[in-house]
Parts: sequence; structure tokens; C-alpha cells
Amino acid sequence: MMLTWGFFCVLLTLAAARNKAPLLDDGTRTRNKAAECVFGKQVRELGSQWIPDLGVPIGVLYCMKCECVPLQKKRRIVARVQCRSIKNECPEPTCDEPVHRPGRCCKTCPGDMYDSDIIQDIVPQNVLDEEEKSSTKHYAALLTERSSLVLRNDFRLMSNNLNKNNVVATGRFTFHKKNLYYSFYISDKAARPRSLQFVDNEGNILEEFVLSRSGGLVNSLYQNATRKVCGVWKRIPHEYRKRFRQEKIYVALVWGVKDQAEFTLSGQVMKYTALATENFSSLLEPAVGTMTGAGGTAIVSISTSVSTSIYLAIVFNGLFTEEDIADVPINVTLSLDEKKYILQEVVRVKKPHYELNMVEVRSPVTPADLRLLTRGRLVLTVSSVSKPEALRLSGSVVTKVTCELFQTTLSSSSDTNRFGTSGLAWLYLNNEGSLVYNVQIDNLKTTPDNTTFITLVDVSTKRRTELEDLTPTFDFINGWANGTLAKLSPKVLEPLYSGNLAVNVATPNDTSLVRGRLVAKPVADARDAPAPFLLKRENYTLPASAVGIAWLYVDNDCCIHYDVSISGLGSDRKLELYLELLPMLAPGAPVITRYLDEFQGNQVEGSPVNSLNREEIKRLDNGVGFLKIKEKDTKITLLVATVRHVMAPSTCQPQNPDNDVHSIVDDSDVGPSGDCFYENKFYQQEAQWTSSDNPCTTCFCENGNNKCFTMECPEVKCPDDMKLEKVPGECCAICVNSTSLVESNRNVPQKCIFNGQAYSPGSKFHPFLIPTGFDSCTVCTCDAKYLEIKCKRIYNEKQCCKNCARVDYSMNGTYSADDEVPMLLHGVVPRKEIPAKSAEQILAEGGCPNLYDARKPYVNGSEYHPSIVSLGEYKCVTCKCENGKPTCWRECDKATCEKLFRMKKKQRTEAGMRWNNSQCCTLRMCRKYRHKKGHRLQKS
Repeated sequence: MMLTWGFFCVLLTLAAARNKAPLLDDGTRTRNKAAECVFGKQVRELGSQWIPDLGVPIGVLYCMKCECVPLQKKRRIVARVQCRSIKNECPEPTCDEPVHRPGRCCKTCPGDMYDSDIIQDIVPQNVLDEEEKSSTKHYAALLTERSSLVLRNDFRLMSNNLNKNNVVATGRFTFHKKNLYYSFYISDKAARPRSLQFVDNEGNILEEFVLSRSGGLVNSLYQNATRKVCGVWKRIPHEYRKRFRQEKIYVALVWGVKDQAEFTLSGQVMKYTALATENFSSLLEPAVGTMTGAGGTAIVSISTSVSTSIYLAIVFNGLFTEEDIADVPINVTLSLDEKKYILQEVVRVKKPHYELNMVEVRSPVTPADLRLLTRGRLVLTVSSVSKPEALRLSGSVVTKVTCELFQTTLSSSSDTNRFGTSGLAWLYLNNEGSLVYNVQIDNLKTTPDNTTFITLVDVSTKRRTELEDLTPTFDFINGWANGTLAKLSPKVLEPLYSGNLAVNVATPNDTSLVRGRLVAKPVADARDAPAPFLLKRENYTLPASAVGIAWLYVDNDCCIHYDVSISGLGSDRKLELYLELLPMLAPGAPVITRYLDEFQGNQVEGSPVNSLNREEIKRLDNGVGFLKIKEKDTKITLLVATVRHVMAPSTCQPQNPDNDVHSIVDDSDVGPSGDCFYENKFYQQEAQWTSSDNPCTTCFCENGNNKCFTMECPEVKCPDDMKLEKVPGECCAICVNSTSLVESNRNVPQKCIFNGQAYSPGSKFHPFLIPTGFDSCTVCTCDAKYLEIKCKRIYNEKQCCKNCARVDYSMNGTYSADDEVPMLLHGVVPRKEIPAKSAEQILAEGGCPNLYDARKPYVNGSEYHPSIVSLGEYKCVTCKCENGKPTCWRECDKATCEKLFRMKKKQRTEAGMRWNNSQCCTLRMCRKYRHKKGHRLQKS
């Protein structure tokens, strides 16, 4: 095969663009985000550089450099991998005898400190920029039809004046590490938008997120309960984060179907200081029939430290007439109804703008007014002084826009927690301002009167004031307290937002059996799941405080997202996260194990690059899973959570719903593993067993199907002094009397053992053969004296079985009472054809994985040339599979080496790179093996 550096560039591009095709047989997909590159199993940030590693047998290509670069496609900016050779960029060594060090492309002189071929990421992966640590993390946007983005590009053509209801939206954006969490409030009169676009100031789409399926539906309990739009943009490139800080990013919400938008709303993402202390928000909508395209939003904060007060930062447009040029007065009112005003202020706007204006108001209020505010009963109005009815924006003050929930683990290391009681809690505020709470308590031992107290406690002071009692909703049997607090007061909200609200569980014997402080977490990906799972101790040598809370979620790309928070394990342990999936809880059930992540500390979140396959999705939805945290070095399981009913989007569901786990009740195939399910138990391929309901029925597993046969007992004639009697657990009756059994001896078995089955002395049966079933032309007997199995062939097949296959037995056999004795010692046993082995079987028997086609692993002991999909065999490399590990070497042609040696030094240098691949040789290899004989040189 003729291989050049240009060929490797093509190979690298294919490897980057095609991690896995969307519709492979295993049902996996690879997500494709516009602002990042996927190379192998790694996600690369836009602008990063790296040396490619293609794995066995090719390895690391030190003379290649890959970059994740932006490409313009119409109005979109997309990231693509580009790889090129850097061999010709190596500087000329300044010494006479340069050396080629391992892991380097260019030759260097001894003692040189500068390595020109070392490639590092322009933006280091997994490391925060110092500038991010000190920069603003909170941003907001007002989305109307008056955005300057609309005026500069074709968004105006998309909208086409279809926003007849004057829909307005407002957004909040928060940076956490390299991730941007976004949240939106949208007018109630609008359906959920189809997509969200992040756009630069030139109108180019940097990234787009699908927000709903057809019909405006979304599979999110939190978003449906709060009427918010939530999500996250993960791993934002360094250049885009810079544009956010420079306020050069716009957002656009798009309604309609794909490629046919009905209308859009857009707005500039801006920094506002007040966002850091925001407690409430308001979406200000224009008066009916007027002020087309206008709108506003308010950032509301309260304070009760010294005296109760309220602060409003109002962003708006559309309240000015053509005559309003400078120093324009604006009315700001906060009222319960048209008669009772909490706040009335007139503020002035020095220079009105068409797109965005901001005013600030601060005013003292009474505690009673704050209670009305927390319960969502106050309306904020901003109007023109000259035309208060025509130019007016108003909206209710409600829970703040930011999508967040509050969670904690419940634990205690005190001596009174003798039974290891643990739990979790998560809460959130719905669109009505009510607090929805969910508390789970596990391993709570019964007290004489079943008295348990669950309360919300303010822990900002040593006094620890109890604020709300959740006990009335606690169900002691299932260990859950679920409910809603409708009439919240500032005394609950203030510690909730400041991180000083805790959940406390008490009993008559312990005022704080378990407890935990609630922590705010943004809602997106894993935390957008309906409910979390409790991670409990698997290893009881751990302290009782060891507990965790885990969220799992499957997105529209069929990728699983996880978010795990733990306590009680310390911060120094190196841990690993695994997900084990079973079709159901049953003995011998086949397990799919997926490695998720490695971490150190108390929290880990992420998502594997590869999506779930069809079998994994089926088991997540209908089967049983176990999320396990293991110690990295010892592989000991520390914490485990039982995972059930993790719903996947309909686009990820298997096409044949009849093949789900529920069909297992019919003892049918359970999936691609090849295992069989029979009488609530799993059996592996080719396993043999006897039915527990009918001892005359024996089965074996063949390609996931149960093959069962029922034996007809051989004829037995008993002497006059004996009688037939059925032995419990055996198929056929035997002749017995009071002295027929062998005397009991604890060192001698009292039954014959044949193929793992026990037979009473004197019993007769037909042996079971795979795949034909019971051989009715052979009768075996358990010798009562010696406890041996003796088999005799009936050669008159017409007498024993009209349909039996003709088998030539040379003689009869005698077998001792041993589990491992073959069924016919001297006879020729009929054997079935060995079916083609599955990929899982080949790997289990020591085979080696095929990195380019997982469906075709290499058999243990085989030699092969590695194949690359779409490119054929790489014949310059030969590999041998030995017990799961491939050993590969590069083959070299002797004639090519001799030709290289006859060349002059300059000619060798010019031809070296070409011959390196075209003839499988390198100068270094030829020198090393110059003394060897033969025409086949090998390098391990």
C-alpha cells in the first residue's frame, strides 16, 4: 500500500470527522457541536492544537499537528479538525551529529533546551484562565424586535412581522468554569421557541440549541413547572468567552419549524452588576395593541440586614416619542392593585436609546410589603409621563429568571446514628413562587411511635431557627416527604438564596439525626432529570456520613449526562464512576458496564463522547441499573445507587418496542448478549439446566433462545418385593424397599452425579444431548452398589425411537459419580455445528478489539494486518493477538534497505520520507537490521 504524509492527513481528517457513523449497527451516535471538535474520544476546544494519537498499531504521529479551526458556512461558524505534517518545518540542526530523541519529530543537538516540535494547546484543556476568575460571571439580555441585530442582518426577513402578540423575552446567563448556563422567561401568550442561537455582532451563528420538539414539547419536569427555558453551552471557546466579556454576543429565540421560522426575538448580552444579588425578576410587556416590538425586564433585590428595602434595575425600550431627546421622565410604580401602591418614583433618562435603556430605583418597604413580593402579588409598571396609558410596560414580580434548584445530601457521623440513616433533598421555586420540596430518608429505623420531624432551618446563626415544618407530608413507610409551600416569607427566601437554609431530620432521641445545607445548582443536562438517585454505602467500613446524590439524563443525541455530589469520603481519594445495566434483577443477569469518569474530590459531572447504544437505552428505560463509585486503585465499590426508569427521548428508543425487557416473561431472547431467560433466571450461551417446575424437562441456551425437551422415562420393572416410588426432585420413579438404599456414609455421595444432575440409586433415565435433546435409544442406570452411571445402547432404533439420528457407538460406557465425567466415555457423541461466535464471546476468550470495526474483533492467537475503514489493510504492520493484547511490528523489505545504503547522504534525506511509507522502511530500521540475514526484517 502506498502511504504518504498526505495520506495520513486524509486518514486523520476521516478519524476526526467520523468517530462513529450516526447509524452503525450498535445504534450509537456522535454529537456534533458547532463550537468544538471531536477527535477520537476527546472533545477539543476551538483554537486548540495537539499531536494525534491513532492508537494501536499506528500510535502517535509526532510529525503531525492537528488543530480545531473555525470554518464559515453561510451564516454559521463551525469547527473542523485540520491536520498537517510539520516535518518540513523542523529547523536545521546547528551541530554535526544531531540526535533524534524519542517522542520528537525534529532532530536536535545535545543540550538544546528549545524543542520546536512540541505542540501545546493554545487554550489549555481543563484549566481556567486567570482572567476568567476575576471577570464578571453574570449577564442578562432583553429580547425584543428592537434589537440592533435585527437591523443589521436577515433576521428581519425571518420575522416577517408575525409577532402579532408582542411577545417579549428576557434571559440570564451565568458562567461556571468554561460552561455558560442560560435561562429565559417568555411571554405566557407565546409557545415554547424551537431553538436558541448565539450570534456575533456580524450576524454569524456561533452555536444553536434545539429547545423543543414539534408542538413545543419539552421532556423536563422543572421547565414545565416553572415555564422557564433552561440549558447550558459547555466548553465555550476562549475567543467566544472574550466576546462575552466585550459584550459582542447576541442571542436569538426562533419560533416555527426548521428552515421556516415564523418570527424571532433577539437581544444583546450585557453585564449588569445587580445580577449578583438578584432575588426576583419581572418581564415587562407592552400595552395591548400599541408599542410594537417594545419590552423590558427588571432585576429585583431585597435586603433585611439593617432595614427592609427593595432595589430595582429596569432595562427597557419603547417608552419614548420622537420628541423625547434628553432628560426624559419615566414613572416607576410597584403596586398590589390600582389603589394600593408600594412604590411610586419618577426617574429621568438622560439620553434615550432605541434599543436599551436602564434606570435604577431603591426604596424602603415594610415587612408586609416583602411578604406580598415573595408571594408574587406585586405588579411593576414603567410608563411615560407624557403618555402613561399609551406608552406603558408592566409585569408581575416573580421568581428570578435563573434556572436553579437547591440540593443537599442528608448525613451525620454522630454516634446516635447507629443504623447509618442517610438521605437527600432537593427543592425549587415554581412559576407561582411556591417552594416545591422533595426529601428522601433511607434506613430510618422505627421508633415506638414512628415520630420523625423534618424541618427547614436557618443556620446563619448559632440559634438555628426552625422556619418551616415538612413533617405532615412525610410517609414513614416509603421514606419520602413531598409537598409545596405556597405562602413563602422573606425569612425563608433570604437564607435559601444565601446558602444558609438546611434540612434537618430529628427523632425523639436525636435532635439532628441527619442534616444537610441546601446548595444552589443550575438546572441543565443531568440536573434537568425528573429526580436524583441516592448513593448509599456499599462498604460499611465507611463512616455513616458517606452518602451521595446523583442525577442522570439522556439528551436528544442519546448521550448520557451525569452529575454526582458526595460527602463523607474526603477530598484525597482517587475515585471512578461506573454505570452497570441489567435487563432485570435476576440470578445470572447479563451486565453491561460503562465507565463514565475518573475524579478526585466531592463532585463530578460530564458526558461521554459516544452515545448510548440501543441495548443500553432499553435497559435504562425498562431494566435496572447501578451507578457505582469505586476506589481507583482497589476497585472496591464505596457507594452505589439503584437506577430505574431513566427516560430517553423518542428519537433514541429502539424501533421494535416488542423486544423490550417486558417480553422476558415469555422466556424469550433478552438481547444481543446471547443469554437466555428462563423461570426468573438468566443462563449464558450453551448453558444447560433442568426446569424447577418439571424435573423431566431439560433446556439449553442457543443464541439467546431456550431449547427445552421433556424426557419420557424408560420402562422399569420392579421385583415382587419392591415397588415404584417417585423421589422428590427427580423425573423417573425407582424401585425401592426398606433395605435398597446404601448405608449412609458422609464421605460417599448417596446419589450418582451425571452432567451436574443427581440420580437416586436404581434410577433409569435417557441422557441429554445438545442439540438433539434426550437420546431415547440410550438408557443409563445409577448403580445402587457402586453409585456409578452405566449406560447401554439400544440398537433396535425402531423399538426405541423412530426419528432418532443414526449414531455409531463402539461400546457401552461406565461412569463414576463425578460432576466432570463425560456423558459417553467411549462412544462417539453427536455434536452440533459451532455457531459463529459473537464479538463479546471472542473478546471474552482473549480476543483483541478491532479499533476500526468493533463488530469484528481479532481471535486470540491470530495474525493480521490492521484494517482501516474505507482505506483497506495497512500491510506494513503485522499484529498478533495474544490473550487480549496485540503485539505489532513493522515489516521491512531487504531490497529497499540495500538500495537506500547505496545512495548518497543527500539522496537518502530526500527519499527518506517517501520510502518511510511506500516500502515500509526507514533508514533507522535498515541500519539496525543491516547485519541480519533474510528478506524479511521485523521490528517489534
